Amino acid sequence: MARIEAEERQFSLLLALVDTRGGVTKHELFERVAGYQGQRPGDALERMFERDKDALRELGIVIDVVQPPGDDSNHDARYRVLDGVLGDPAELQFDAEERELLDLALRVWHEGGLTEEAQRAALKLRADPEFRGGLPLERTPGRSEAADVLQPRQRPRESAFQALKRAADRGREVVFDYLKPGERTPRTRTVQPWATVLFRGRWMLVGHDLGAEDTRTFLMQRIVSPVRDRAPKRPFEAPADAASAAIEKLEEIWRTATVRVLAVPGSDADIRLRHRPDTAEEGRLLVIHHADRHVVADELAGFGADIAVVWPDEQRELVRQRLERIRDAHADGSGS
Repeated sequence: MARIEAEERQFSLLLALVDTRGGVTKHELFERVAGYQGQRPGDALERMFERDKDALRELGIVIDVVQPPGDDSNHDARYRVLDGVLGDPAELQFDAEERELLDLALRVWHEGGLTEEAQRAALKLRADPEFRGGLPLERTPGRSEAADVLQPRQRPRESAFQALKRAADRGREVVFDYLKPGERTPRTRTVQPWATVLFRGRWMLVGHDLGAEDTRTFLMQRIVSPVRDRAPKRPFEAPADAASAAIEKLEEIWRTATVRVLAVPGSDADIRLRHRPDTAEEGRLLVIHHADRHVVADELAGFGADIAVVWPDEQRELVRQRLERIRDAHADGSGS
């Protein structure tokens, strides 16, 4: 099982405590919270739970404990964070540009290695409802081992961002290996980089693909090699609206592309998907928006048995394929 960092586990605990009115028992938290799930019951798990509660309280978060009448033990006590304890959103509002800058700051903190102060600031920002749906998916707290198997490692994407941004600023061509969804072997791309854009917590490169002779948008997490830059054969100039045009196109896809899923009520998947941007409810179904069917398939597969894709059939098949790959990978590992 993939190791869950303390900051991510505490954020998952905070979400579970906020997302209840009547409170949840310790047993329920142990079943729902990423980082507790699958842990052997005992003193070690109890101590972890106490440390996480103390960490949240140090941030100024008040955890209310409701003790059943006549019960002196803590076995059936219910835990919750009271409404208003995290602050009134009306007192702290951000426009779109400010939210993007704060989201960028959170990502930079994660990619550079969080200091203790940054961890505390990140956890507090993420407790705000405006940021619950904007977490970087590659580091979403509570993602199962499935997500780690499906996602490329962080390091190539981090170095890719710096190299691509520098090349775009200097008007140099870039060459990198890019792994498209459904393909086992990456292809080498030569691109005139126009702009790096952040969309829904994911970094992308917009540019002119010299091989395809057309404009392309590349998801940085799919770059699987170091980025090499070189002088172009002919100087090129990026369109002034390259970034805004790419964002506009992605927003249009996001508005129209949806997946309908069933989530286990109260599960980590249920809480996170409900707080995703623009999620709607249709009875028991959650309607999830996305801009890339392969990216959302990775995300949904990461929730394992906590969700079931109802529609469309193509999306259900993509998730099934990912889960089968994970199963086969574990089977191969156990047989060696």
